Amino acid sequence: MNEKLRRSGIDSIGDISWGTHFCQFYQTKEDLIDIFIPYFKAGLENNEFCIGITSKSLEIEEAKEALRRAIPDFDTYLENGQIELIPYTHWYFKEGNFDSERVLNGLFEKLNKALANGYDGLRLTECTFGLKNEDWNVFTNYEEEVDRIIENYQIMVLCTYPLDNCNAVGIIDVIANHRFALIKRDGKWEQIESSKRKMAEENRLHLASIVEYSNDAIITKSLDGIITSWNKGAEQVYGYSAKEVLGKPISILEPSILVEETEELAELIKQGDKIHSYDTLRLRKNNTIINVSLTLSPVFDATGKLTAISVIARDITKSKKAEEELRKSEERYRIVTERTGQVVYDYDLRTDKGNWAGAIEEVTGYSFEELQKFGKDFWIKNIHRTDKNYVNEKSQNVRMTGGRFKEELRLRRKDGTCIYIENSGFCLTDREGLPYGAIGVLKDITSTKLAEIQLQESERKYRSFINNFHGIAFQLDEDFVPIFLHGAVEEITGYSEDEFMSWVKWKDIIFPEDLSFVLSEEEKIRSPQSTGYEEIEFRIKHRDGRIRWINEVYQKIQRKDGKPEFYQGTIYDVTERKETEKFLANVETARKKEIHHRIKNNLQVISSLLDLQAEKFNNREYVKDSEVLEAFKESQDRVISMALIHEELYKGEGLDTLDFSSYVKELAKNLFQTYRLGNASTSLNMNLEENIFLDMDTAVPLGIIVNELVSNSLKHAFTGRDNGRIQIRLCREESQKWKDNGVEGNNEDTQGVDFSLTVLDNGIGMPEGIDLENPNSLGIQLVTTLVDQLEGKLELKRDNGTEFTIRFTVA
Repeated sequence: MNEKLRRSGIDSIGDISWGTHFCQFYQTKEDLIDIFIPYFKAGLENNEFCIGITSKSLEIEEAKEALRRAIPDFDTYLENGQIELIPYTHWYFKEGNFDSERVLNGLFEKLNKALANGYDGLRLTECTFGLKNEDWNVFTNYEEEVDRIIENYQIMVLCTYPLDNCNAVGIIDVIANHRFALIKRDGKWEQIESSKRKMAEENRLHLASIVEYSNDAIITKSLDGIITSWNKGAEQVYGYSAKEVLGKPISILEPSILVEETEELAELIKQGDKIHSYDTLRLRKNNTIINVSLTLSPVFDATGKLTAISVIARDITKSKKAEEELRKSEERYRIVTERTGQVVYDYDLRTDKGNWAGAIEEVTGYSFEELQKFGKDFWIKNIHRTDKNYVNEKSQNVRMTGGRFKEELRLRRKDGTCIYIENSGFCLTDREGLPYGAIGVLKDITSTKLAEIQLQESERKYRSFINNFHGIAFQLDEDFVPIFLHGAVEEITGYSEDEFMSWVKWKDIIFPEDLSFVLSEEEKIRSPQSTGYEEIEFRIKHRDGRIRWINEVYQKIQRKDGKPEFYQGTIYDVTERKETEKFLANVETARKKEIHHRIKNNLQVISSLLDLQAEKFNNREYVKDSEVLEAFKESQDRVISMALIHEELYKGEGLDTLDFSSYVKELAKNLFQTYRLGNASTSLNMNLEENIFLDMDTAVPLGIIVNELVSNSLKHAFTGRDNGRIQIRLCREESQKWKDNGVEGNNEDTQGVDFSLTVLDNGIGMPEGIDLENPNSLGIQLVTTLVDQLEGKLELKRDNGTEFTIRFTVA
């Protein structure tokens, strides 16, 4: 076809035209991959539809993995349908037999579909590894037809043949049906031109020469294991001459540790298997053991009968060692470069090309293949604009000296983000001292650079903070001796920083009454149980004699062994806040005292009004002995009992709780003055526990109860009797609830405190008809109601006079 040449991807071939039909003879899977991979890579990159017919020598998944390693975007090509990998059984033997017409029709259907989808043409590779002897003639006719037909179509076909499956005649037939053949000789692929005008004998001689002078050991052995042919390569590999081994059993090449392995491999060949690149050990003439790669294949006569076995052995001892060393070296190299985020390069100014290795994609975002294509224009473009002058001037001057260089750059990655890199290396110069290239390392230093920038910013903020800091920042050694003081030291203490660091001791300026407290707090933070953080407030003596309040916050910084290394923290002058708090507390105290005083005064006014109102009724004859005056008097007493509570709160230290024992004493005294009147022999005995403080919600109802019970005894218990006695008892007692629950001890925080209040007299006693559940007396009703309000329990005894006991709990 008269069309622009296509890139084959194979170095030994170069560019080829559509309609090219060529073949490859291979011995190992690596030989197959050498041609297979670049051939398809070029096709995919040139917008060609690619088909690979695979066999056991290169399974589909293995072929995909090999292509994936060589072609970064292979999965994209695969998903887009630009490449297909088809098992040979589905292509050649779709219906159980080989039909050349069907296969050719399928090929052109694929071509038409490829052109319809916008591809330039079709690139095909056919593997003949699975071809059977009985299909050989049919297949060679098919190959001849392919060679004739595709010359006028946008198709190129590569057919691969394993040398182990081909005899000399077969090789000649193959070459005759292809434009040229690729054969590996001395490690290099060579192109053998085919011409039907050349005599078949020349081809046979040529191929025989390839076998004879191959560096590989090519041996033929009979089915019973006797060596029948031995080439020069075998002499080099094993050390025996042909004369020494012909007619001898091949087991002489077998080391003792692998006895009968050769026989087992031969059995596999007899059963129809083929063995390719089987790595094992063999014994040389000098008794040294070498590593070899074996390929065993059957040899058939003209009738197709198995007559011998061909054995190709390649000495891979050096390559094995080199491979192991290379593997270790590459592993170390990979770990060092990848884990340290480095890219190693070798750049040639003359060709504007570079070789790259290491963490290429991690650092630049580009793949190895992409980076290989870039030259200096790419680097100039992708170095951040603010750094260009630095690169063009300073960095270029370094290179011109022919010496070492080291520079920091900002590089724009593939995704558009910029990173900091360190470019260090050595300039390469020619004999005249002119640079022609460089070897160097690119290292991602973004994290280090950002940390440096953050440190600079942190230091700037720290300087700003310290310059505007109105407290004292400090560090102390493990003995609490200052090793660093900064801030408003002189303003707060009157002493300079230098004075504290030389002769003034911090403990000397602590207010004496607070010193023991400060020392105890220091001991707390020294303790292993400490959280390592403390905040305290105490007083110091300013240099001018003033007392200043300070707030000190400090924390313990520990060594790795857990011992304290030093302490650090801050000190603030909180004198103004403390004085404000004290002033507000005094104001609040005065306010609450004033409230209690006013409530007491108002209750006294109510008491006076009740007294005036009673006086009004007292002047009327018909009410002198009535219950009206009694009601006024009782109401007045109740108001006075409440007024006394507020009087006690006004006089006392506490503003929210009342010393109830003191209050009961004052209340009983007032009641005796009011009711004892002509019965001066009545006495009062009080047994009141000290320091019982109750809040208003408890004290008010409890005070009214005492008022009712004591006044009731004074009015009714001693009619016609002398030497009356009233007793009041108030004490804490063990909780009956705890006893009921089987719990011993005191738990005031969760259960509250239990109290008992008892008012008793030795008078005439309460009438038997009085029922505490349904009393008809207003006073007793009031008592029971208030006991319920306190959630208490009321008990009455009539043994010797009257005894009321109220048990209640205060939370």
